[in-house]
Amino acid sequence: MELQTPTFSFTIPSVHDGRKLQCRIFLPARYQNIQSHPPSQIRGAIVAHPYAPLGGSYDDPVVDFVSHELLVAGFIVGTFNFRGAGDSEGRTSWTSKPEIGDFVSFYGFMLNYLHRLKHALAPNQSAAEPCTSTPGGLEDPSPDITPSHPDVHLILGGYSYGSMIASHVPSLEVVVDLFQTSDTSIPEIRETAYRVAISSLDHPISPTDPDLSALTTISYLLVSPLLPPITHLLMIYTSVCLKLPSRTLPCPDPADQLSRHRTLALAGNQDSFVSAAKLERWSDELSHMPGSQFQFRMIDGADHFWRRNERARLFLRAWLESFWPNQDP
Repeated sequence: MELQTPTFSFTIPSVHDGRKLQCRIFLPARYQNIQSHPPSQIRGAIVAHPYAPLGGSYDDPVVDFVSHELLVAGFIVGTFNFRGAGDSEGRTSWTSKPEIGDFVSFYGFMLNYLHRLKHALAPNQSAAEPCTSTPGGLEDPSPDITPSHPDVHLILGGYSYGSMIASHVPSLEVVVDLFQTSDTSIPEIRETAYRVAISSLDHPISPTDPDLSALTTISYLLVSPLLPPITHLLMIYTSVCLKLPSRTLPCPDPADQLSRHRTLALAGNQDSFVSAAKLERWSDELSHMPGSQFQFRMIDGADHFWRRNERARLFLRAWLESFWPNQDP
């Protein structure tokens, strides 16, 4: 295993049904002296694990190497166990809807945690910078406009089954709206983010909930993405939405999200679950959508389990460096 001992380990409830989920946060080296040299933007990443009934968990070797590369690049890395994996409560579902709820729970936690860090470290910085957000505060939906200095940038990532769930979660706007309410498990998740943020810093921070509508950008990182018919077997339903106790959240077409936002998909041409030809057709369709920011890299000789991952690491590093090429990680 390449990852260090997690900086923080904790649980949060799933917004789907309140079941407890194991979570971990890894802080990069730059955060050891963060108050002396606060970053101009806070970068985070979620890496979701493969299918739990086949042994998937946040200790998976591929999750480990991907998380390690993100950590070295200066990202705060968060991993969690879906229901039925590790010591998370519950069982793996037949529809994947509860798992989408699990991902949304950790997504909301990360947004709250990263914005609390940003506010505590540079409370006046955002006001001094030019704002390129929409009137609602979130990133401009136009794929041609990417703010050079977002307050917070979060990568939604996953490997295998985890990549499928990551690509089906509700839009950033919907998740932000959800976490500005007091529905179901939201207050407990916000409180956990506050406690972890306090532990990350050496000085007190405001207990006031952060403004999640501040300038936020997201991107996607999909490693060994799954495609139909496998996804149809793992997501047995026709209406893609997330039903919570008090509301129903729409989940957009993955193609729209993956082309609208900066995305990297990595796959091997020896993948035993999805053929190289099918992956090429899928990537070609996404790459040619209007204004697409989707990138795909096929690795010769690599299989689904990445026993040889050197070239994947190189592509991942280059993609991460392209975000803010003139800034140190």
